[in-house]
Amino acid sequence: MQPAAPPALPDYVACQLPAGARGDWTLVKVRLPERAEPPGGDPRPEAFRFRPGSYTELRRGGITFMTDLYDEWWTQRHAIARARTVGGRVLITGLGLGMVVEAILASPAPAEVTSVTVIEQSPDVIELVAPHLLDRFGERLAIVQADAFTWEPAGSARFETVWHDIWPDPDAACVDAEMAQLREHHASWSDWQGFWPLDYRDALSAR
Repeated sequence: MQPAAPPALPDYVACQLPAGARGDWTLVKVRLPERAEPPGGDPRPEAFRFRPGSYTELRRGGITFMTDLYDEWWTQRHAIARARTVGGRVLITGLGLGMVVEAILASPAPAEVTSVTVIEQSPDVIELVAPHLLDRFGERLAIVQADAFTWEPAGSARFETVWHDIWPDPDAACVDAEMAQLREHHASWSDWQGFWPLDYRDALSAR
């Protein structure tokens, strides 16, 4: 299990992207109403407990790839905290709703994050999400349409923090092999690599 995140996390903020659709991808606003707690209480860790409110989902067809539910933000906290504590250059594979980018760049941090580069395979996701982020963060943010398994940085560029979050399901059969493939491919330009499925599994098992 990874160590507890240092105290460099900003507050959770819900996604501000507007609803929309491009190709097979949609951004959908959903409302989760109040509901009764299950008998005996919720056995899951606090971060995973039901929180009513308005949320955003990124979907392709019938599959939800990402939401801005609190647990999805919380299970990316090690990448957020590392980037804000160490500073320097950050690489993220998978754009999603841009939650990690927002959390890293939206408020002053103990160490300066000089740039964030996001690798996203889908041009439709980039069209839906990128304009909002680029308007806010300008030259500190670069969003590249490419495959995370084959992309390489120019020259001798290195990244202090590399975060991989390209999977809708942390327990899908392909995930462990793909994490190993990404770790090997990005090793030569990464000081540290983290993976959302591992953080999600660790957080859910912390009872």
